[in-house]
Amino acid sequence: MDVYDILFLKCTEYEVAVNEKHVPLWMLSKSDEERINFDLPWTNLQDLAISLYELKREQQKSKELLKCNLEEIIVGISYLKSKKSGSLLSDESMAIKACMDYLSEFITARINCIYRYYYPMKTPPNKSLFDEVILKFPQKKDIKAKNRQDFEEIISKLKKYDFNLQN
Repeated sequence: MDVYDILFLKCTEYEVAVNEKHVPLWMLSKSDEERINFDLPWTNLQDLAISLYELKREQQKSKELLKCNLEEIIVGISYLKSKKSGSLLSDESMAIKACMDYLSEFITARINCIYRYYYPMKTPPNKSLFDEVILKFPQKKDIKAKNRQDFEEIISKLKKYDFNLQN
């Protein structure tokens, strides 16, 4: 089981409200879709893309590893809808692509932060599952994270309410 399998399992454990009862995502099916309250900090994919862009920029400037909830971000990309009008990213597939691009760039910024400031040490002091995703990559200067396909698979399975680990 690799880190992306663990990330997928963590996403399936994300708690949502259905008829005001909190249940893990894996207990739901497509038929529950209209009754689910994800209680996410973003209202649509555009808000999430903006947040990821700002997070990426902050990480690029920071010497510290910024905290974020990767499972919440993946669930947001999977289930948030696109704002219908008044936005450059009104097409849902473009908004998802923008979110994934910014998430990948944020991970790249974290990799570079780890390389510059933490790699000489054994592990970062506030290491999390998110850092496990990052530390899967070789530690080279200015590395570009190539995780898009792994994230696309996770998001696709979540969108289809396919909570089985095996394909």
